[in-house]
Amino acid sequence: MLGMWKCKKGDARPCKCRNASENGVRPLCEARAGRRLKVAGISGGRGLCARMAAMGIYPGAEMELVCAGCGAPCLVRIHGGTLSLGAGVCRKILVSPMT
Repeated sequence: MLGMWKCKKGDARPCKCRNASENGVRPLCEARAGRRLKVAGISGGRGLCARMAAMGIYPGAEMELVCAGCGAPCLVRIHGGTLSLGAGVCRKILVSPMT
């Protein structure tokens, strides 16, 4: 099933999200594919935070963005598994680059 998702180099356009800041914390939809990221926070309600935590996405967790696109699902590799996250959820997950 994972094979049907194809990412071409330079194919995805980053979202123009309003939450980007100077300190490197930005929504997942603005990150570039192939980068290692650390979850800085989730800007959502209790239900979204609980659902993300159940999937292993919580502040401090490290992930790799496999494929990203504005308005399309993002594929992330986290804790040995690969997850597909919708565009709306990607806007609410705040990440920072790994140093």
